[in-house]
Amino acid sequence: MMSNAATLPSMLQAGLQAQARGDLAAAERLLAQVAEQAPRQAQAWFALGNVREDLQRLAEAEVCYRRTAELMPGLAEAHYNQARMLQRLGRGAEARVAIAQALRCKPGAANMLQLRAMLEEEAGDLAAALQSLDAAIAAAPERAALHHNRAVVLQRQQQHALSLAAHERAQALGLDVADAHYNHGNTLRSLGRDDEALAAYRRALARDPQHGLALYDLARLRWNAGDADFAAELRAAEAAAPASATAAGIHARLLLNAERHAEAVELFRRAIARAPAASGYHDGLGLALSRLGRHEEALAAHEQAVRLAPADPTARSNHAHSLLAAGRPAEAAAQAEAALALAPQDQHVLALLGLAWRALGDPREPWLNDYARLVRVFDLPAPDGFADMEAFNAALAAELTRRHTDRRAPIDQSLREGTQTRGNLLDEDHPLIVALRRRLAEAIDRYVAELPVDAEHPFLRRRGSGWRFTDSWSSRLRSTGFHTNHVHAHGWLSSCYYVALPAAVDRQGPAGWIKFGEPDLDLGLAPQRIEQPRAGRLVLFPSCFWHGTVPFDDGGMRLTVAFDVKPLP
Repeated sequence: MMSNAATLPSMLQAGLQAQARGDLAAAERLLAQVAEQAPRQAQAWFALGNVREDLQRLAEAEVCYRRTAELMPGLAEAHYNQARMLQRLGRGAEARVAIAQALRCKPGAANMLQLRAMLEEEAGDLAAALQSLDAAIAAAPERAALHHNRAVVLQRQQQHALSLAAHERAQALGLDVADAHYNHGNTLRSLGRDDEALAAYRRALARDPQHGLALYDLARLRWNAGDADFAAELRAAEAAAPASATAAGIHARLLLNAERHAEAVELFRRAIARAPAASGYHDGLGLALSRLGRHEEALAAHEQAVRLAPADPTARSNHAHSLLAAGRPAEAAAQAEAALALAPQDQHVLALLGLAWRALGDPREPWLNDYARLVRVFDLPAPDGFADMEAFNAALAAELTRRHTDRRAPIDQSLREGTQTRGNLLDEDHPLIVALRRRLAEAIDRYVAELPVDAEHPFLRRRGSGWRFTDSWSSRLRSTGFHTNHVHAHGWLSSCYYVALPAAVDRQGPAGWIKFGEPDLDLGLAPQRIEQPRAGRLVLFPSCFWHGTVPFDDGGMRLTVAFDVKPLP
């Protein structure tokens, strides 16, 4: 009788042969037996990791690769594969440790440098990601995907011309996939080359007709250009794939944002018919029905969304929103609290909870929404080199006006009768923007330093040792323009800096003024604080505060810069 030790090599070989011919079930069974009976057999663990990865059982694959790396710490591929699994599982910090070990074993390996760059980009360290990609390109200069990844990082750094050159290099090397054309389109759009951006998005769709991001951004770009038929590609994509919910769902969401609620209802229903288990479509249907005043139907749709995705804070917060609209604040508070338990820093959830408390007369609402202390006004001094703020703002207004190239406001923003700039404005290195950023930073430092101490308050307890700018942009409103009441869902501290104002804003009365505490629902709740803009003035406030502006009737433009800030971890 053959000994167990003698059978293990044959079992390992049989497992590897089963893997090679694609019989993953047999391969897993055989390789798992070898790993169990010979737990120090590194080859079995590595091959078992490969099989479980092919079976999309990523957590189990990660365990196998980690075991291989423990048994063979000098095997770079084991650390690399472990890092790949950790990255896909959303465990970025652990993945960065694993890829660092892989590169210690095999310095200069292009694929490992590429993964390190991806992890650095996901962590927000764009400079490090760019360095890693440059090193990878030095090792593999003809690898098109590296040039594409470099283009994406440069785009995020607002280095659009360099990003375009990298995209063109990737294409010259033969990269011809939907994602590459889509990202190329984003860079062209940032450069104001909208016709070329449209063509790039269409090339992405030619390669993947259901590419969701390309469909969405193509429609948004056409909307911003004032194109009445902005959804043509969405209709074509839906007709071409009648079993797919992708195009109908995207179209529905855009129409919801455009306040075309009845049309959105029809499209969400079509999407649900094709993908009944997709929580987001039920959630969107609930929002659209709520806006039409069809509250019972809306709440039924939200309840289904929550049933399908009970751990999704967005489903619960939007349910709370529609419960408030239906006049059921106690139930809204319960849903908002459940959402907050899932996403403690979600500013929209905090805003909804505050609304529910306000409707219920809960004493926690004025504690949460302390408008008197937490809305602060700063009149900024002129930057160096300018005699006064009037001269600085005149120069800044000219520069910002040059950047307002769209014909109408983005479909998914709060502007009405105006436009918004593209990209993150404060990331740019134009001297005027750099000068403004310095003055803004001084005011933010003062605001944060003077915050009251309250370890229980959702806003105040997040104050740390530093902060960073996140999103930033310029808005320009024309006559009758305004911002709808909204919150900044992903911020912590938000703002408005006034660059140029129409004469109507300087007159007594609220035309063009910013207001706080009035929600986007007709609940009979008046603003709790209102501030008069002045050129050179900065208003800072928690991102969870409802805010909007009063329309104005004046031929002049209301030109502002806004941004969000988050505390450093």
